[in-house]
Amino acid sequence: MKPTVKLFVLAVILASCVGHESEFVRSLKAPSFADLILFNGKIITLDSDSSIKEALAIKEGLVAAVGTDGEMRRWRGPQTREINLGGRTVIPGLIDSHIHATVAGLSWDLTLHWENLRSLAQGIELIAAAAKTKPAGTWIMVGGGWMPTQFAERRLPTRAELDAAAPGHPVYVQILGRAALVNSAALRALGITRATPDPPGGHFERDAKTGDLTGYALGAGAWEYVYDKIPRPTLDQARQGLRNCFRELNRLGLTSLGDLHTDTVNFAHRRLLNDMARAGELTVRVNFYIAPNEPGEELEQFSRGVEEVKQLNQSDLFRFAGFGEVLARGTGDGDAGSQPKDFTIDAAATGRLRRAVEFFAKGGHNFHLHATQDNTARQLLDVIEAVSRQTPLSRSRIGFAHLEDATPATVERIKKLGGGIAVQSRLVLSGETSLKLWGERKTRNAPPLRTMLDAGVPLGAGTDAFRSGNYSPMLALWWLVTGKSIAGMTIRDAKHNLTRIEALRAYTLGSAWFTGDEKRKGSIESGKFADLAVLNGDYLAVPEERIPALESLLTMVGGRIVYGAGSFATFK
Repeated sequence: MKPTVKLFVLAVILASCVGHESEFVRSLKAPSFADLILFNGKIITLDSDSSIKEALAIKEGLVAAVGTDGEMRRWRGPQTREINLGGRTVIPGLIDSHIHATVAGLSWDLTLHWENLRSLAQGIELIAAAAKTKPAGTWIMVGGGWMPTQFAERRLPTRAELDAAAPGHPVYVQILGRAALVNSAALRALGITRATPDPPGGHFERDAKTGDLTGYALGAGAWEYVYDKIPRPTLDQARQGLRNCFRELNRLGLTSLGDLHTDTVNFAHRRLLNDMARAGELTVRVNFYIAPNEPGEELEQFSRGVEEVKQLNQSDLFRFAGFGEVLARGTGDGDAGSQPKDFTIDAAATGRLRRAVEFFAKGGHNFHLHATQDNTARQLLDVIEAVSRQTPLSRSRIGFAHLEDATPATVERIKKLGGGIAVQSRLVLSGETSLKLWGERKTRNAPPLRTMLDAGVPLGAGTDAFRSGNYSPMLALWWLVTGKSIAGMTIRDAKHNLTRIEALRAYTLGSAWFTGDEKRKGSIESGKFADLAVLNGDYLAVPEERIPALESLLTMVGGRIVYGAGSFATFK
């Protein structure tokens, strides 16, 4: 057949399909078949138009296309799997921009979790149950991330209650980043008596009348003194604990972490995470920040960290994000409930911070700073701006974490520097306490979310879990939208609350910015990672008070199903 005849025949075929495009014609448009198609859903894409779609196609771990159910049919091939979403809502995988997940995961299976309890009695029962199964003399630990305001009793436990629940076991109960309570067996195991001097930066509470120890270790110096003496899990225990911890995060729709490696996380643990990534055991993307944890010059620790990172096989699942938290001794201003007033960074600490920032600038490293107070942020900015005038920081993503009382002037300075702000939901637990410590004016604007968003500064969201905050991103989204505490009290002025879409953007695209990944994840768009969560309710439509109860029924990371529940439990 001559070429002109062939063209004529093809034109006739095409003309016959006008108004009802054939499967053959649609297949001509598709570059290849999809590995997986999700259809019949409500997909919140978070594209530039915040569009809602019905279906999406996934190929080789990336979103191939998003659109209507009909449009996705052209991606269907003989080997394509399909999942009927049943009208459920799909969101981009959530990204916690500031979380201590590895710190918690290492001992996840050895720790009791009170985050979702509604009574202190339930917590004491968990301790008693653990005492019946654990060999006598082994430690029982309760993690942070809870507050007594969530309990019906509205109070903290006592040493006597811990003694009654577990007389033969040392018990340690973490209370945010402020304190810990231990029982009599723990005091004996640690050798702490009435005569034991208080450690620097904290004190062991004593009864005002008798002088007896109450069991409370108040302040970071005291509770860390106790915590550091508790036996650590083996690497095998840590591996299983990390798997279970990350699976719990997957249950809540988390797919990526800005993971702060503080406290007990060392190079051996990073190698463990590296091995897990290579073995396909990581179910979240771990973008880790190294923090200086040892006495001495921080610059030496940063240099050693860079050399250690070179020994790791980094990937899209496990990648060095930079350096984070308190980057130089003497620059940390505590947490939301223990901030010293008029905190001042002295000359020695300023010098250490300047050397650290110069190191980051020369190496093009991202860095993430701890700044609870505006006063602290201003002093940090003085140092960073001075360095940037000599050595440009254009290759670094600079994040300011916490910043509950940021002023418009500080926000503008961060924007001019090219930095971003990562807010955490710590005040969802401690809002009432903040009212007492800060007063109403400051607390009603904590944090000034609308000021930050309107200024155009990159805004990420997170939790600061697991010690200083509840790890639930759904609770955090609710807090961003409502400004309420976990006890139901309205804390933040409504003018600083975010819309549901704004809050979701902060928890996805906003958080992705801090690791330079906003073009690769954070929204459901063609060419981006197929990281997503299918929810058990419509995030955009459920009553506000139901947002904390949302969770994922199907979580995917790079097109791989890492969590399934309910009708999706059988998908692998």
